[in-house]
Parts: sequence; structure tokens; C-alpha cells
Amino acid sequence: MTDSPQPAQSPQPTAVTLYVGGTGRSGSTLLAGALGGAPGAVDVGEVRFLWERGLMEQRLCGCGQPVPQCPFWTEVLNRAFGTERPDSARLHAALTRATRLRRLPSWLARRPPPVALARTLRSLYAAIAEVAGADVVIDSSKLPTYAALLAALGRPEVRLVHVVRDPRASAFSWASAKAAPDAREGLMEQRGVVKSALLWLVWNLALEALWRGRGRYLRVRYEDLAAAPADVLAAVAAHAGLPAKPPLATGQRLTLPPNHTVAGNPSRLRPGPTWVRRDDRWLTGLAPKQRRLVTALTAPALRRYGYPVRWGGR
Repeated sequence: MTDSPQPAQSPQPTAVTLYVGGTGRSGSTLLAGALGGAPGAVDVGEVRFLWERGLMEQRLCGCGQPVPQCPFWTEVLNRAFGTERPDSARLHAALTRATRLRRLPSWLARRPPPVALARTLRSLYAAIAEVAGADVVIDSSKLPTYAALLAALGRPEVRLVHVVRDPRASAFSWASAKAAPDAREGLMEQRGVVKSALLWLVWNLALEALWRGRGRYLRVRYEDLAAAPADVLAAVAAHAGLPAKPPLATGQRLTLPPNHTVAGNPSRLRPGPTWVRRDDRWLTGLAPKQRRLVTALTAPALRRYGYPVRWGGR
């Protein structure tokens, strides 16, 4: 008898997937991490990066081990695929082709995803739920086209929480250097303010357009999460079908549980008590010229998401 993995039994997805969409540097890792502490939930980070950053580049799981050595992900992959594990490079390439932003028209037209890719993702998400014993799988992949891809699978059911942050604050955060222990250069990706602003506009509006008519939708602002974390987390938990009690926050304090997240903000590597404070350093750190530029580029959606065109502080 051998202990080697046997062929996968094609697990069928039954758990809900709560997809955290939006742009980076908007508090998505914090939101997903806190929700991962709710009974019946598991936070697995940005699953779209499992194949590239997790398996090919062998970056760290939220538990601190490289993803290929993490017992949780090893069991998930064995449960999903047995000895017929997909080739990570090919699957990453297929995902990239399917979810690049220039594919927006085909996703808006509701064309079905590639059959092989759909079968692989259904098995993966079902195995995550089974191994974690979860009713809700929290995926903070953010990318709007990946959200459309998951929704097009039919199963599992996908519910969207759309996280938005003031684009000027996001631009400042993207331009700032931030340590990332598992990144090649030891830093998180940085973007200039023009690229950050344009992606903020396109990703947020595209996410709404792609999701229209697809299922349950809830919008959350970073600023509201920072001001009243318990209230916002209770609303998102109810949206996902998770119990709202016990509270996921006490005042401004969250307790982030240990996790098995793939990619995301380095804060995922530091579970435990966390104080939520609104980060408004951009008010003095973003040069006036940069602020005006970001405001001009994102003006078509500022008021839609509750942000003033002229910022006088608050």
C-alpha cells in the first residue's frame, strides 16, 4: 500500500465564495482577514496568484511556510487533483489570457469560460472548502475579470463585496515603499500616481459593470471600515451568510486569526490583535500637483463612491 495521493474525486463546490473586489491598497487584506475569524469562514487570500506566486515562485503562505510546503495547500491540491495536478505555468498562462483587462468586452457579453479552466477552478474551490471545513471561502483576488470568471462557473455561488478607497489615498500608498518579506526585492509593487488613478477608475467601474445581474453585491468604503470596523464587518458577514456574533471587532481592535492566505498585504503574515486606524498620510504626503492629477483622472467616479472632488479634509 502506498501513501501517495490517489486520483481526485472531483469534489463538487457547495460553499459560498465571498469575493473581495476592487483595487489594491484599499484595506481588502484587513477586511478578509477579520472575516476569516468568523465561524464557518476561511480566508485564503488572492487565489488567482496561487499558481504563479504560490507554487512557481514559492512565496510565503499566511502561515509562514512557502506555499508548496504548507500542509493546508498540499492537502487542498491533493484533494482537488490527486496525482493529476495541473501544470502551474500553463494554468497561470491560461488564467492570464482569460482575465486580462482587454477581455472586458467578452466578459460583458457573458461568454462562457474555457471548459478546462472552469473544471479546474471548480475543483480547487470545492477542495478549499472541504479541507477548511468552511461554508464561506473568502477570496480577495480583487481583479474584476477574475470575479466574472468565478461567477461564470455557475458553482460555487459567488457573492461580491466591493471595497473602495479614496483614489488619492490609494495613489499615495501605491507610490510609497512597503516591505514584503516574500517578494523578490523585499518590497511590495509600487505604481506611479497616473497608473494608480487610471486602474482605480477602470477596475472599480468595470467591477460594477461585470457584476450587474450576476448575484449579491455589497459596497464597502475603506474610510467607513476604519471608522466603525465592527459595524462594517457585521454587514459584510451578513452579506456572506456568516454569523454576525461574536463581534469581529471591539471598538477599533480586530483579532486576525492564523491563516493560509496566498498573496496580499504583508499584514497577513502577522496574525493577532490589530488596531484599525484611518491612514490619511496622503493629505500631507501627496504633492498638490499629484493630488490634482489623480482627482482629474478619477473625477468621473469620485462622487459615485462618496468622495469630494475638492478635498478640504474631514
